[in-house]
Amino acid sequence: MGSIQQKPATIDVANPFRSIILSGQVCPVMSTKITTRNEIAMFCKEAGIHGLFIDMEHTSFDVASVAQLCSACNFVGVSPIVRVPSQSPWHISRAFDSGAAAVVVPHVDSVEEVRALVRAGKYAPIGQRGCSNNQPILRFQHVSTAVQNASLNEQTMLIPMIETPAAVELVDEYLAIDGVDGILIGSNDLCTDLGIPGQYDNPIYQDAVTKIVLAGKKAGKPIGIGGIGPRVDLLEKWFKMGASWSLSGADAAMLQAGMKKLGQTYADINKNLSSTSSN
Repeated sequence: MGSIQQKPATIDVANPFRSIILSGQVCPVMSTKITTRNEIAMFCKEAGIHGLFIDMEHTSFDVASVAQLCSACNFVGVSPIVRVPSQSPWHISRAFDSGAAAVVVPHVDSVEEVRALVRAGKYAPIGQRGCSNNQPILRFQHVSTAVQNASLNEQTMLIPMIETPAAVELVDEYLAIDGVDGILIGSNDLCTDLGIPGQYDNPIYQDAVTKIVLAGKKAGKPIGIGGIGPRVDLLEKWFKMGASWSLSGADAAMLQAGMKKLGQTYADINKNLSSTSSN
């Protein structure tokens, strides 16, 4: 008689981003492209932002600085979501080994590529990720390899991006693959590939996003929307359909907006003073 294989025991992994979106709520996520200083994790926590999107695709961030920021996020209770610069297995595994609660992979255009991501980002039996104990996301506590692997396979997230029309058509197949934990839509690259850069009101773009959101709802996997943070009207439309997170703001844009407001305030003061002195 064959033995009955039991599901390995697991421990809880602190991942508020995952907990919120799987509970049916919408989660704001802030992007960082100009700093990896630990303070940004504390700013997010104080602001009620539960996920920090650490962008290695469009920045010069290195693994060492990203690892430090991931540790800061995990310590204060903000999920570090790392977008790696490529599909390379060592980019994916090193981001997870640095403490990422979720790894986002850009420019994924085929089912074969998705399966390769799973091999790099998940432990056996789902994938082939190399084992390493005392993981940062577990606050460096030592647990058995079996418990660690099962816990991280289940509770950390591997998220391919859809950024081309061809990938939109494959969304159901992407989501059906064991080890894929959701999808992030790259709105700017998608619009550009559709020949309508920046045209977020164009029905071609909106139909593509709707197709992905509804596919995620059907599969029971969360869908995020990137690139349109200021368009809350569109985000709310897709949140009502079942999308659960967005790249809601970026450090450079938020800092610049605050600085412009301050500069304009003092320009107005000087204008008022000049008007008063001339009377």
